[in-house]
Amino acid sequence: MDLRFVETLVVAVEEASLAAAARRLGVTPAAVAQRVEALEVELQVPLLVRAGRGMAATPECKALLPELRRLLAIRGGLQQVLAQDQLVGPLRLGAISTMLSDHAADLVQGLKQAAPEVELTLTPGASAELYEAFEQRRLEAALLVAPPFDLPKTMRFDVIATQRIGVLSPQSGDGDLPFLLYAREAWGGAACFRALQQRFGSPRVLAEMDALETIAQLVEDGVGRAVVPEWAGLQRRHPGARFQPLAVQGRQVGLLSWQRDARRPVQQVLRQILGIAG
Repeated sequence: MDLRFVETLVVAVEEASLAAAARRLGVTPAAVAQRVEALEVELQVPLLVRAGRGMAATPECKALLPELRRLLAIRGGLQQVLAQDQLVGPLRLGAISTMLSDHAADLVQGLKQAAPEVELTLTPGASAELYEAFEQRRLEAALLVAPPFDLPKTMRFDVIATQRIGVLSPQSGDGDLPFLLYAREAWGGAACFRALQQRFGSPRVLAEMDALETIAQLVEDGVGRAVVPEWAGLQRRHPGARFQPLAVQGRQVGLLSWQRDARRPVQQVLRQILGIAG
């Protein structure tokens, strides 16, 4: 079984689209379709069916997916073993948007200087999404909010910063503006919502979103105010907004990785760039 074809099928299921899978893999939609068809012939079962404008996994495909993902994880593990003593190969790193804005330049430049043969791929997303991708071995590491649960012993989370939580208001705006909520289902949003309730009770809410940079821009534009964490680039990129910290516990952000990878040279370089001790 060709693992390239297996990877193509898994990506097609994740993207629910042959065209989107083709863009992600850097091939043509026709190539994606041919690879899936080849697997269907080999396995003698249908794997994808049309669902509206996209594609969906058949029941047979859904039954096979855990084992197919395990095959890909084994392949990825073998590649890591071969590269574990060298600064070469792919590094798929996920990051929440604020961590990208704070660290992307350092990561790209630092890895180019210290490990020019490492192929860095930065994938944005919400913390929960990145955790799932990491757990499924689609990422080697992720920069995200501290998980709100105990991690398996096979994983580690290194804190990079504890960000203060406070009220973000327009520099010259009305102090009675409605609130823009940092999404309550987001890992960092729940703490911000608790802080908002403690300080303001049940205020007027204009909108809710898991998009801190958008919230900051709307505040700067005078649309509303918000209770948010203070990431490093907040006031530098949004000088028209004023941050006033609240006396509450902050949001921790850091690097999620596998314990077994701690001594890999590329992971050590990554930690040095991010300022993680040890």
